[in-house]
Amino acid sequence: MYDMDLPGHRGAVVDLRPHCDCGWVADRHFPSADEATAHWFREHALPLVEAEPPSWLLVKSDVLREQVEELIRTRPEVALKLLTEIESWHRPLTERAVAAARTSGASWNDVGQALGVTRQAAHERFRHLS
Repeated sequence: MYDMDLPGHRGAVVDLRPHCDCGWVADRHFPSADEATAHWFREHALPLVEAEPPSWLLVKSDVLREQVEELIRTRPEVALKLLTEIESWHRPLTERAVAAARTSGASWNDVGQALGVTRQAAHERFRHLS
């Protein structure tokens, strides 16, 4: 057995066929464990990992959120000023990301899933970008 690990995915090659702990199984057997492993990384694990925000950026986001929460408790007026600043770049960045996703072929369903809303809500909010 040949083990493979990526954040959120642990794979193994059993009888020259790659499997993942998420339930994914390759549709065929491979001539070698190395080829099966490469297939698991290339066709399954890496696309899933690349579809998620980088963990280092999520950590920074968490730190920012925690610091804003502390400001809300200790200096709410300063927190409001900071949140106004964040909103001034958050909305335009979200619109640019939606426009880029749509230009690269993402459907309204894809956009909605990424934003955590329905495709209808995504379309309603961002249709002016099309």
